[in-house]
Amino acid sequence: MMFRRNVLGTLLTAGLLMALSAQAEVVFAQANFVLNKKQLSAVNYRNKGVVIPVGTKVEVLDKDDDEVECRIVDTGVKFSFVSHKSLGKDAEQMFPAFFGPKDPAERIAALTPEEQKQVKAGELAKGMSREAVMLTVGPPPPHRTPTFASTKWTYWSSKFATFEVVFDADGKVISHGEEPAPPPAAPVPPPPAPEPTFFYSTANFHFDDATLSWVNYRKGPIIPFNTRIEVLDKGSSKVKFRIVETGKEFTFENDSRSGADTWFLFKASFAEQDQASKLEALSAEDRKKVSASEVVPGMSRAAVRMAWGPPPPHETPTYNSNTWFYWKGKFTKVQVKFNDEDKVVSVE
Repeated sequence: MMFRRNVLGTLLTAGLLMALSAQAEVVFAQANFVLNKKQLSAVNYRNKGVVIPVGTKVEVLDKDDDEVECRIVDTGVKFSFVSHKSLGKDAEQMFPAFFGPKDPAERIAALTPEEQKQVKAGELAKGMSREAVMLTVGPPPPHRTPTFASTKWTYWSSKFATFEVVFDADGKVISHGEEPAPPPAAPVPPPPAPEPTFFYSTANFHFDDATLSWVNYRKGPIIPFNTRIEVLDKGSSKVKFRIVETGKEFTFENDSRSGADTWFLFKASFAEQDQASKLEALSAEDRKKVSASEVVPGMSRAAVRMAWGPPPPHETPTYNSNTWFYWKGKFTKVQVKFNDEDKVVSVE
């Protein structure tokens, strides 16, 4: 009997350990990092790619010495974290310097108001503290900056060029190289499984010839916010649906340029829940603008999302970005810029 109890206890313990190990590790970006071709290097290159903003929540999918596979939680964008032989440490050893279990929001809040703005904008400036620099551009590669107490931190803007951040005796920046603004790239989100066939439009969506594009072009007739639709069929590049009230059929189209799963993109535009309560939560002025499918300075981020829908993910990989990019047509882009209070400051 004692032997059987011990065996049972061992099996239960093993099962618990397996269940815990199956839970994905969730971490937070400890600075603004730059992806290049869906890869983040521990060298921390700063010149090109798409920005992962500081505080972005990331799920660790798999890790070993060669790379750590990750996914951005709010958009499903996948990327790999890799090291370099010059650093003397493998990817798994370098990873905690870039992503940690604690949201850096408290560290940012402890900075001066001006430093907080610079960190969120991803911009270096004279007078910044070491902590502010670390939160803005992350750690310098250790093979050129072996200690953070150094008065000079060396970063790589590319494989062939470096720039330096120089501190005075008080630990404040006295000079720094140019920090180029990186352009965005395309994400690859995973496919979630669909369940009910009825959905509601999460924004005002334009269409052309009964077709909605994943690019979310801002021209043509509109399917209004919170329109109830029924999914008729879904494939690798198309989702067919009809408006319940009128029976009018439409096609949601995706293509290889998005780098994203079709069903994932569709569910960013059409949700399983009625959206009326979200509209009511907005200010009266924002509700008017959503109903008119307009975006103007002063609108909240949530209101922009309802008025114009999600920005295409290949140029706006996370909705926390301070700039959302939309397309009026195939050759005309619109930028919606937000301030630190998540209010629109300009529409260009």
